[in-house]
Amino acid sequence: MVLEVKTTEAYTIKTSTLTGYIDELISQKQIPSWDSALGLYVVGRPDPEVRQLEHAIVAEKRTNQLRIISVESLLSLADLFSQYDVSHDEILVILKPAGPAVDALAGLIANLVAQTEAAEPRTDAEPSTSSPEVQSPTYWLTPVADHEDETAQECVGKLVGKHQMYAFRERTHERNHLKAGDRICFYATRQGIVADAEVASVPERKPDPRVTNSEDFPFTFRLRNCKLYVERPVVLDAAARVQLEAMKNRDPGRPWAWFVQSTHRLSERDFKLLTRQ
Repeated sequence: MVLEVKTTEAYTIKTSTLTGYIDELISQKQIPSWDSALGLYVVGRPDPEVRQLEHAIVAEKRTNQLRIISVESLLSLADLFSQYDVSHDEILVILKPAGPAVDALAGLIANLVAQTEAAEPRTDAEPSTSSPEVQSPTYWLTPVADHEDETAQECVGKLVGKHQMYAFRERTHERNHLKAGDRICFYATRQGIVADAEVASVPERKPDPRVTNSEDFPFTFRLRNCKLYVERPVVLDAAARVQLEAMKNRDPGRPWAWFVQSTHRLSERDFKLLTRQ
């Protein structure tokens, strides 16, 4: 699998560059042939309105040679691999071009459903008349990027600080697990953690005009107990990262952007470290 990483699809991407890389690796005998190769574009900020690369791959009849995936979706697959009993080969079933048989994909779906059902205990007993058990909060980190008309800090200041709300994209896969009572912190790109809050409602498809590019961020939810420290962010330097449970057994000098590129869960200890509690 040969990767080409792109920040955005806003500019024309020539497939000849990636196929050229693979041809060169084949000529150097590092890859046996195209039958053993797959080119994968990893896109940092995909735009559903810009599908130039997808159209080019289809027009050039390279759908069996080249694939496209967003960083968020790639991290979602990594989450499946780490949180469920999903094998490396099963993940490849999703990334590789589909063959005529679909049993492997159907098996993967059935495997995930079975594991999810097993994790949710069922009971046929009479409902208890005692007070329901209060669920423990889940702790989250979500990244906030700069936009053309608004910096990440301005976005957090406006939505979290002023309006006590926030919004997610359609493809933010973890939004389905967010619940009232959870705690969430906000990472401003290249700055650090600039705010934290308590979640007051589940994300719902209710686009809000107060959200910049609200059509791209249609899932909104309310917050409470918001704390802003935009002027004094928690910087994720090597000294801070080495204290995090998420970075355990990892070299603090190695790339760590994966940690702040998508909305994901944190341990309670990491959340408190990142929010100076």
